[in-house]
Amino acid sequence: MPVIRNSDVKFEEVAPGWMRRLLVNQEMGGAGACTLGEVIMEPGASLIMHNHKLEEVFFITDGTATLIVDGETTTVEPNSAILVPAGAKHLLANKTQEPLRFVFFHPGINVGREVFES
Repeated sequence: MPVIRNSDVKFEEVAPGWMRRLLVNQEMGGAGACTLGEVIMEPGASLIMHNHKLEEVFFITDGTATLIVDGETTTVEPNSAILVPAGAKHLLANKTQEPLRFVFFHPGINVGREVFES
């Protein structure tokens, strides 16, 4: 039974203002059908508009996120889950003065990503 402890995986800076760590994927834990990770976004940081061939689930643990999915914008508070359909263009942004922290999940290991210009 693979157990990936918090202390086993370090955050990596993926872009200015946001750090990510992959907790479960093919390399971590030997997953054959899922990907799980965690992100910390500093105030003012944002993911780029993108989509995946698989659906994605976000769970906001700390802070408040601005979410855009296929042109629709909403604010998401802590302890909220978000389901983004496969192929939907989406991004999360931190427009507050506090850090934003969330977990993401994909039901697959070959997630892929297409990036769109802002």
